[in-house]
Amino acid sequence: MITIQEMNGYARKIGLAYEKALLPLSKEIDMPHTAISILLFIANNPDFATASYICDMRGLKRPIVSAHVENLVQRGYIERRAFPGDRRKDALVCTEKAQKIVEAGRERQIQFAKTILAGISEEDRAVMERCFKLMDENIDTIIKEK
Repeated sequence: MITIQEMNGYARKIGLAYEKALLPLSKEIDMPHTAISILLFIANNPDFATASYICDMRGLKRPIVSAHVENLVQRGYIERRAFPGDRRKDALVCTEKAQKIVEAGRERQIQFAKTILAGISEEDRAVMERCFKLMDENIDTIIKEK
């Protein structure tokens, strides 16, 4: 049986490999990897694009996200808008200026996924997807418990 330490190790390695996959884009556009990652998160998750949600889902500390968001706003890559239903939050939205970076980042994300899934059959991928969805539900149950 896989241990929690092994799962954590796999998650960490995936994160490091993902960072390496985005490194050429980071150098090309002179933008920190974390800023690109935040920009892609906003583009890929428009319904959940708040600084708080980015912290929770990406495991980043609030001051780091805040600094990168502010920099992305100042550089014209994202805008802050009123969050529907909660005036205390800002919804983060990519601007037209960000689209070339988002497209390049998404291409790298697709290539990264292809690379780490190489050699895994469609049947095994389907099983893996079902397992991840079930694990996600189980994790949600644990988080919601008081």
